[in-house]
Amino acid sequence: MKMLKNMPIRLRLTVMTVALLTVCCVGLTLILNFSANRMATRIDATVIIPAQEVGEERWMEESTPAASSGMAPPVSSEASHKAKIDFRIESIIYMFLVIISGGFLTYYLSGKALKPLDTLNDQVKNINVHNLSETLSVPPTKDEIAELTGTFNEMTDKLNDSFMMQRRFSASAAHELRTPLAVLQTKVDVFKKKKIHTTEEYDALINVIEKQTKRLRGLVASLLDMTNMDDSVEQSSFFVKDIFEDIISELSHITKDKNVTMTLDCDSSVVFGNTDLLYRAFYNLVENGIKYNIEGGKVEVLVNRLNKEQVSIKIIDTGIGIADEYKKKIFEPFYRVDKSRSRQLGGTGLGLSTVDSIIKKHNGTITVSDNESNGTCFHVILNSGA
Repeated sequence: MKMLKNMPIRLRLTVMTVALLTVCCVGLTLILNFSANRMATRIDATVIIPAQEVGEERWMEESTPAASSGMAPPVSSEASHKAKIDFRIESIIYMFLVIISGGFLTYYLSGKALKPLDTLNDQVKNINVHNLSETLSVPPTKDEIAELTGTFNEMTDKLNDSFMMQRRFSASAAHELRTPLAVLQTKVDVFKKKKIHTTEEYDALINVIEKQTKRLRGLVASLLDMTNMDDSVEQSSFFVKDIFEDIISELSHITKDKNVTMTLDCDSSVVFGNTDLLYRAFYNLVENGIKYNIEGGKVEVLVNRLNKEQVSIKIIDTGIGIADEYKKKIFEPFYRVDKSRSRQLGGTGLGLSTVDSIIKKHNGTITVSDNESNGTCFHVILNSGA
């Protein structure tokens, strides 16, 4: 059995077919021989009985030994025995011919049937990290090989997307880390050119170092948060309302500065998860709704139970909105719709990516859509703690 598993598919099919043909042919040959023997015995019986009856009637008239020795049974019995042997030999010969020809025919036809698989194998061997975007030609036949080719194309598309995202992540991370470091290096080089400095120059340098160091710390902290989300974090059931009341209270100073109104419409829904992680995710969404809002705008939080197992959470703002072509990319690390404005507001481009990771960690979903009166709506669905 182990040897059979190590064989190529074509040879394995041939061996299995030959084995099946052997069993069927041997069984058929035994049945035919058994039936032929029974038929020959019946024929012999019908020949012998009449000959015996005729011999008894004429026994009184013909008393010579030659008469009785001329009876047909001995000759018929010998011919029948020879016919049985010939039939057995011929049936065995035909059996081997059928098995051998069936094996060769199976090997030939299986090669024809598996040719698309060989073609697929050759194409797959040429796939590498540089041509993942190229799709394989799907055979016109609607069989398993065509389905396998389509599935492989889908897999390479996903891998290509992952590689491209990884490349963008690496490039963006390097750029984000390099920018504050370059600023620091430039300021230090300029500072070193002068031997005597005023107090204002020292203060300016310290302010730049403090600002860029804070930016680096925030960036590194965000990267660590994305990569070090332990699967064994403590989870429990809690009221969603408690989280948003704390978030609104903490962000009240920003809402005053931006003149943004915050409203909370929340029922007694309960979710199951890690409080700290979900607090960070919702804090990020609400903070973005405030930062990227218009003067005198509004941020509305709606929480309600969809069913026994799911809770719906919507964060709706009246801000600048997100174009349709950017909605699928905003959850990628370091992606910014408006890069200059994001940097002015202190963003690193990792906020929504962290939110997406946290929601997925809790087996939830997050989608983004347009608000009816301009702005954006983030819709999160989480598992209920009930």
